[in-house]
Amino acid sequence: MTTCHNIRPLLPARAEELSLFEIHTRAEHVADCARCATEAAAYSRLGQALAVMANLEVDPADGTLERVLVAIGRRRTGVTDPRILAAAGSAGALVATVVVARAVRSRRRSRRRPSGPWSRRLRLPNLPVPTPALARAK
Repeated sequence: MTTCHNIRPLLPARAEELSLFEIHTRAEHVADCARCATEAAAYSRLGQALAVMANLEVDPADGTLERVLVAIGRRRTGVTDPRILAAAGSAGALVATVVVARAVRSRRRSRRRPSGPWSRRLRLPNLPVPTPALARAK
């Protein structure tokens, strides 16, 4: 018999992240336990909401980005020359674009996981970390 304590780590996982045994065990427990069923439903709704939000692209109102970059530039440097502020804003936009592009690329790569018996990570028990002899002597 499984307990809530054993099932709780499996509740937030998506089906493709679990083995068939884990899926079956979680389903059996959730069918009998109202508390875990409520928590599993909440995780499911959260996953659906995040999936919907992943496809949203919202453009800010015209001029918003420029106004924010100008305000940040003035606070940090005290510079009021519009040419310097425009250059700083452009550089910031370029850096933000690179960061977002890398995040998207790494997310796409993480979705393409190999399938097979050796594709899942080996789960090791939490073993105690040995302390050095000098630390024990004190």
